[in-house]
Amino acid sequence: MHQILHPKGFNKILVMWAMWGVAGALLAPTASHAQFGRAEFSDAGDFSESTIMRGVRATQAQCEAAANTVWAATASSGTECIKYWKAGFSDQPVKRAIVFFHGDIFVGVGKTSRTYLDLDNARLQKNAEDWARWLGMPYIFIGRPGTHGSSGDHMQRRRIDESVIISAALDEIKKRHGIEEWVITGQSGGGHVTSSLITERADIVCAIPTSAPSSPRIRWEMMGRSKDTTNYADSYEPWKFVAKEKVNPKLRVFVLGNPNDKNVFWPSQTVMADALQKAQIPVQVLQGEGVGPDAHSLQNSARILAGWCAKDVGTEEMVARAGKGLKG
Repeated sequence: MHQILHPKGFNKILVMWAMWGVAGALLAPTASHAQFGRAEFSDAGDFSESTIMRGVRATQAQCEAAANTVWAATASSGTECIKYWKAGFSDQPVKRAIVFFHGDIFVGVGKTSRTYLDLDNARLQKNAEDWARWLGMPYIFIGRPGTHGSSGDHMQRRRIDESVIISAALDEIKKRHGIEEWVITGQSGGGHVTSSLITERADIVCAIPTSAPSSPRIRWEMMGRSKDTTNYADSYEPWKFVAKEKVNPKLRVFVLGNPNDKNVFWPSQTVMADALQKAQIPVQVLQGEGVGPDAHSLQNSARILAGWCAKDVGTEEMVARAGKGLKG
């Protein structure tokens, strides 16, 4: 779902993102996934379909010797080496930074996007630099576990361990760069991470879950399934764990999506807004024109909204700007 393009190249996204697949189109774990074990960690990153299917293992020594990595250790969810790319930073501590979480990687055999297969560290760094310049804010792109060179297992997505590991990675990045506050956003599966982090962290001042299955269960039930497309029935339901006492007093949330999304159905997105409103946490529901065959992708709009929020644009002004049209 996520694509590495210059932010001004929005029109190219219409075709390329359609190729990436979406949160619900991914294959379930297979016997080969368990049989062959995880691939070995590589500092250069392994962007192959095989690695997405198998997962990646890394030692702490490998992680600490690599560039753009943090060793994310948790008490209950294991430990992974998480890769990230940043831009817009200086030698001084950064008060506020934007983090973007990409969507799920399409892993149908022989169908993984050429765009993903052709990625490398240089392209990811260039993309971070483009977005930092476009948004005028420090910007970070994080590889979710098992993707973009991060160790871990992408087949475990939308379960609690994924967001706990990513939260641990944010802790390490925060210490490394002196960051005080986060503005977080993510597309589809990355939107689920975004919603989950709202329930885990008090240093988030703005969050934009986008095309996000904030209730995987609602989504899979609307698909006529008894479990997630990953074949797990214990996906994390972040909307159930929203609590005002857990969040930053300045937190604003903008739930962005397309009511006509054919992949992540609208009720599975807006359930998060309902829970936030019930908890008396400021939230706005914004509608955009998702692109791709499922009218699903709003990843560029997600980052634009994050940029506005990071610069303290008022809520009414953000709603007014969004009302003029958000696409892709």
